[in-house]
Amino acid sequence: MKGLTTFAMCAKWMWATECCSSRGQSYRHQVKPVQPQHKSSTDQYDLFIFEIKGLAFLYHQVRCMMALLLLIGQKLEAPDIINQLLDVQNNPRKPQYSMAVDYPLVLYDCHFEGLSWKQENEEVNHVLSDLQQHWTQSVVQTHVIHGMIQGLEAIGGVSSKHCWLVEGTRQKNYRPLLERPCCESLESRINHFVKRGRLEREEGENGGEMVHRGKRSKHSHHSPSMSTKQRTDQKED
Repeated sequence: MKGLTTFAMCAKWMWATECCSSRGQSYRHQVKPVQPQHKSSTDQYDLFIFEIKGLAFLYHQVRCMMALLLLIGQKLEAPDIINQLLDVQNNPRKPQYSMAVDYPLVLYDCHFEGLSWKQENEEVNHVLSDLQQHWTQSVVQTHVIHGMIQGLEAIGGVSSKHCWLVEGTRQKNYRPLLERPCCESLESRINHFVKRGRLEREEGENGGEMVHRGKRSKHSHHSPSMSTKQRTDQKED
């Protein structure tokens, strides 16, 4: 997914918002263990981090990306499903699937060109103290629950294979993504909002067509626009 890519299949659309811009730019992404010594661990209780750095994330994009990775990790989908979904020429409609849960998602850093963050020591110490309190409570609860789990496993309890990091319930018979019902295509979505006045088309540079928010859109004053030619590009290196 590295580079300038159409992520319409890896995001949840909010009416016309993603019609104007369905691409994001991912500079770096990696999966790493919370504890470095657990790099090759298969223990279901070890934690890993999916870290991603990029620009212009779409609505729920990271949660959708994580859901796809979890399906691959459970061997329910082949790794090639990512390339297939990003190929909007052959797969213009997003299949229906549940997103990853929201509580592990953390925005922990932002960078703005020419801007330097400043912190007051008193405020930093206050936040640090508050977080240490939350950490203490959470880690104690985690060890108590883990001890209970180990006790039940010791007397013959069988661990569930359910993935608790994806919303919804898992069906007994898994249905591959490319065989599921699909949402509308991006082009169909754009046409719908053009008719309602939420989006407008106009001729852009080099003969391309531009799509931007229409007069009936309450956000039209700060709306981005993009050409249909760009919208159908799958990837640029």
